[in-house]
Amino acid sequence: MNSSQKLKLAIATLGCKTNYFESAAIAEGFPNAEIVDFSEPADIYIVNSCTVTNRTDYKSRNLIRKALAQKAKNPQIKIVVTGCFAQRSAAEVAALGDIDYIVDNQAKLDIAGIIQGDTYSFGDIMQARDFAYKPIHSMLGHTRAFQKIQDGCDFYCSYCAVPYARGHSRSARFIEVLQQAQLFVENGFREIVLGGVNVGLFRDGDKGLGDVVKAMAEIPELKLIRISSLEPQLFTPEILAAFKDTPKICPHFHIPLQSGSDTILKTMGRRYDTALVQGLTRDILRAFPDAAIGFDVICGFPSETQELFEQTLAFLQSLPLAYLHVFSYSARKQTPAATLPDQVPGNISSNRSRILSALSAKKKAQYAIHLRELNPVLRGVIEQTHDNYSESLSDHYLRVRLPQTLEIGDFFNAATDELEFVID
Repeated sequence: MNSSQKLKLAIATLGCKTNYFESAAIAEGFPNAEIVDFSEPADIYIVNSCTVTNRTDYKSRNLIRKALAQKAKNPQIKIVVTGCFAQRSAAEVAALGDIDYIVDNQAKLDIAGIIQGDTYSFGDIMQARDFAYKPIHSMLGHTRAFQKIQDGCDFYCSYCAVPYARGHSRSARFIEVLQQAQLFVENGFREIVLGGVNVGLFRDGDKGLGDVVKAMAEIPELKLIRISSLEPQLFTPEILAAFKDTPKICPHFHIPLQSGSDTILKTMGRRYDTALVQGLTRDILRAFPDAAIGFDVICGFPSETQELFEQTLAFLQSLPLAYLHVFSYSARKQTPAATLPDQVPGNISSNRSRILSALSAKKKAQYAIHLRELNPVLRGVIEQTHDNYSESLSDHYLRVRLPQTLEIGDFFNAATDELEFVID
């Protein structure tokens, strides 16, 4: 590359909001680079991979191959692969072709320095003890800021590969959380989504997630705080009370339920039962009568009989939910569930997923009617703008259309009856 030309950087991100935050941090390590689409010619291609399912492994490999195809045309190109697929399957990544750097999850924020020649060797993520932190200013085109405040998980559910790719639980320092939030606000962000691998495990001394939310709410220009996902057993009465006392919190609570069968939950190694979840749902709606409550659900987990699936279906039907995120079970190498007997055939898992996806659509429509009846004020940050309307994901997790043209990134609040729901 000619020294007078601007470095072109392409970053592809798969998976969770934590990965998106980290990709933004990686990009800020190249302050003078031009960020280009991954399909365009670039000098450096970075794949921030995911390994939560077989499908994301496939997508990760596909992106790596696309970068390798570019390198076949121009051998000067640098390719970096990081993220959870790279952490768990470094040898498989290396075998794909001429990849310059495979970077572990703990060191991924240092990619710019590694490319420039800093000493580096691939690390064992299980040895990571400190939260890797670098302040960032932007989110690579996103209108909401995704702020990672926690990493790793020590729960080791039987189906989940993530703890092996992310290591032990570790948290940002409380003061750094507030500094990062302030930095986002100073750069125009009005909504921050708090996340991590298991954000409910956040702890810095005597400070927990509820303390983070209360302190961030004191930032005047910050309008909304959203929680990305919270494990049922970690959604404690103390955290719920902190949320209720914080008007800036989004009344949108995403809970990784995974199954509505106590038998399956026990086999999964989950740390709660359906009675706890039922009570939690009741308590959330007492505190936030208009709350959008959504669940993650896995279909086709090993030993899930038709009877156990129907228990899950009945349990979900009984609750006033706003939506479901439905997944078919995906066997992950080296996890206990991968070797369990009674693996469920893929066609049965797919059919069960279709049934729950249909239930999700029904729940979403019912929730929209419920909001129309309550007519609360909805808030949000404009994501799209058109000649005579604007669109946003509201604080209640329904996409809405405003009958006016606003600027992308603008904050709005309006009564429900002034808005149109955009329901796919």
